[in-house]
Amino acid sequence: MLTGASLLLTAALRRDRFLVLLWVLGIAGLWAAVLAGLGAAFDEQARRGLIALLSAQPGLLLLRGAPAGTDLGAVMFVSVYAYLALMVGFMMTFFAVRHSRGDEDAGRAELVRGTAVGRWAPLSATLLAGLVELAVVCGAMLAVSLALGLEATGSWLLAGSLAGVGALAMLVGLLAGQVFPTSRSANGAAAIVVGLWFLVRGIGDALGEPSADLTRVTSAWPTWLSPIGWGAQTHPFADDPWAPDATPLLLFVPAVLALLALVVALESRRELGRSLLPDRPGRPTGSALLGWHPAGAPAGLALRLQRGAILAWAVVAAVLGLVAGRLAPVIAAALDDIPQMRAIVAQLGGDAGGDSETLFLVSIAAMVGVIASAAAMQAVLRLRHEELQHGELVLATTVPRTGWLASHLGTGALTGTLVLAVFTLVAGASIAVGGEDRWAVLSEIALTHVPLVALYLAVAAALLAFLPATVAWLGWLLLIGLLLAGEFAPLLGDGWAWVENVSPFHWVANPLEADPDWTGSWWLVGIALVLLAAAAWRWRRRDALV
Repeated sequence: MLTGASLLLTAALRRDRFLVLLWVLGIAGLWAAVLAGLGAAFDEQARRGLIALLSAQPGLLLLRGAPAGTDLGAVMFVSVYAYLALMVGFMMTFFAVRHSRGDEDAGRAELVRGTAVGRWAPLSATLLAGLVELAVVCGAMLAVSLALGLEATGSWLLAGSLAGVGALAMLVGLLAGQVFPTSRSANGAAAIVVGLWFLVRGIGDALGEPSADLTRVTSAWPTWLSPIGWGAQTHPFADDPWAPDATPLLLFVPAVLALLALVVALESRRELGRSLLPDRPGRPTGSALLGWHPAGAPAGLALRLQRGAILAWAVVAAVLGLVAGRLAPVIAAALDDIPQMRAIVAQLGGDAGGDSETLFLVSIAAMVGVIASAAAMQAVLRLRHEELQHGELVLATTVPRTGWLASHLGTGALTGTLVLAVFTLVAGASIAVGGEDRWAVLSEIALTHVPLVALYLAVAAALLAFLPATVAWLGWLLLIGLLLAGEFAPLLGDGWAWVENVSPFHWVANPLEADPDWTGSWWLVGIALVLLAAAAWRWRRRDALV
């Protein structure tokens, strides 16, 4: 039953060797850079001030996590862990879908099954390859922590926490590959699950109770609903009176076993190429939308192909809007009951131009801005898939090449704008139910992220026109990499200020200030226009299907 598993394992590892190297550099490299910078630039007093600031901003607690002390390792953990766990989760879901539903979509799985391999060899090889790749990443994290002087116990707990999240994420990806009919839908569903782990953990931390000295935050119960939260509750580098605790890692054991049993049960009953949710049969007649060609652009076709993705992005925005609208008043009321927190928030509000509720909304809106940029970019990058699959059919009609590109640009602009609009409407309506009016503030916050959407729309078009072979990874690297650069550059010390300036997220205007500076936003719009013009010029001249 396992005949050929060793050969399939070797092939999977060889196929992923460069991807694993990139993930190691991204995950362990981020940990090493922030650890080195934080240790050099922040002394005990500076770390204490940083943790007090974090404890007073529920928006930062949602994004970063709940602090557990002021030692270097504890500050490092709360600053970076949630992002590392999210990256490991995405790494393993993409791996699982790529080697399961992705191989079936490409026809590789059928070729493999046509040889002398056992019934369970492909699944076994995928599981083993995933564990090997996960061990490499977590081993690199452990080595970096020990090499830079962090405690051995905490370093092992950090590696174990990431390993638990990665193992669960891999099984989620394998399960999604059996439930959904295409690798695109399976990747999207698995990524949403991992994103929910991050969000639920963040809600629990944002609702947490800070200590009297503002050096610790006790997370609320929602944190225990998230695998990322389980890892955070180990507090691997906590100082007294808390101590590192491996007990939360035991929760990964039944969760992994349950998901593994479900994956095996479905695999034993599923035919190759089939899915639990099969493709729906097509309509006997084409939709009237397909005939919509404004200015020669097949806009109706682009909207029809991406309507599922547009709906999914809108649902994500609605969920975040509901979370922001319901939590903002609750968190603001809780902060007002603590004098130290009230003083810090008053200072922050004076600097940024808002109260505690507004500051929380700004933090959530920043996350929505990233999601809107990703939605816009994905809609444009989808054109590469269409070009390879149906390019000859489309270009054989009267559709002009620039019109084809314009249809996906329009869909991307619509999707990104829709994400911002849905978040604003849902958050504003949720707050209005409680008797408050935040419509003007929310609208101004959403408006500041429009230049980011325009920029990444143009980045996707430029990659499609100039570097079409890289659209599967380079666009997302430019989005996530520059986002992380903007997030963590302040922790690296004064010598790394240029890294923060490279990030477009650093130049988003703050509309809450008395005199907002829109210079950076106008520069982003200008760069976007230049990239769009260059992309249109190159797209008309490059060969199709290259």
